[in-house]
Amino acid sequence: MTATISRFEARLAPCGKSVDGEVLATEDLQGLITEDVRYACGCRATKEEFHDGSVHRMVVTHRGRVLVDEEFRGE
Repeated sequence: MTATISRFEARLAPCGKSVDGEVLATEDLQGLITEDVRYACGCRATKEEFHDGSVHRMVVTHRGRVLVDEEFRGE
């Protein structure tokens, strides 16, 4: 498994604020890839790409409001 953390400056968060944050990306070397974006205000955006090509994406504001919760099926 590999993991990387990178920081970013002043990006537009899901709540509409421009804030800093970090991206945590992991890969299990068998095809599972996860990206977790964490904003300084508390908002989060996650994307999971599964071994079969399916993708799950979720975006949540710092107040807990779910803006996006979608899944695309692979083959």
